[in-house]
Amino acid sequence: MEASWKFERKRRSQKSRDPMQASFFTNASIDEDAQALIRELIQNSLDAKANPASQEPVRVRLSIGKHEPESGVMRRYIPEKAWKHFSAEDNGLEAPPCPSDPCRFLVYEDFNTCGLIGDEKVNDEQPGNSFYYFMRAEGQSGKQDGVRGRHGIGKYVVPKASGIRTFIAVTVRSTDQRCLIAGQSVLKSHHVDGVAYTPDAWWGVFDEDEGGDDYFPMPVESEALFNQIVENFGLARDRKKTGLSLIMPYVQEDISVKTLSKYVVNEYFWPILNGQLLVEVAEV
Repeated sequence: MEASWKFERKRRSQKSRDPMQASFFTNASIDEDAQALIRELIQNSLDAKANPASQEPVRVRLSIGKHEPESGVMRRYIPEKAWKHFSAEDNGLEAPPCPSDPCRFLVYEDFNTCGLIGDEKVNDEQPGNSFYYFMRAEGQSGKQDGVRGRHGIGKYVVPKASGIRTFIAVTVRSTDQRCLIAGQSVLKSHHVDGVAYTPDAWWGVFDEDEGGDDYFPMPVESEALFNQIVENFGLARDRKKTGLSLIMPYVQEDISVKTLSKYVVNEYFWPILNGQLLVEVAEV
């Protein structure tokens, strides 16, 4: 079964909701989205080290690439149906790109980490289930007291880096070596063709009930899709390297190799000097 986008129609019983997480990253100590991105993601990678007793460092790779519209690559991931939502007037995007624009993309990958572990079918809070907390929860964190980043809002830096508030996650899990692939978009409540939609959208496969009134988004397990994503976005991951890869399309212009490198040094020079962290920043 191929991955597809599903934007959820707003039911009459639902409140109109505009995600508020962006407000956490507008203070004076985080002056650019790139800084928030580096601070939150590397923090999560360090916390997710697969073997805390190992002397091997957590490895992080950040890469920036571009797809021209005539290549047709992005049509594999963002079809015309999805662009209707990304171009909706009330979706909260100030100056969204369009299909005819080049796609600058950012890839964040960590290695020697656990990946998103736990039962991916769970739809309620479950201790230790990082897949649930990253992909299904908002404002919740599975981290314990004393661990960095317990507010559950840090992951918003991922869609916020994208000009269409979208990301694709590819994770190889240390617990079972399975590779799961899923995507999300977080807009505002909006309208397409006169129909009201909630902010959240999923890219994956869907377990629908018999009446078609409800569905449950699920990640894809496909070697062919994994290989396609690796090729299209220059991933360094293979199916034996556990961890998480995040692809953010249509990234903002202020996210560059220079700014990413600056904030890596500013935020994490001590773990790097201590040999706990190894970071590569490159263009592909």
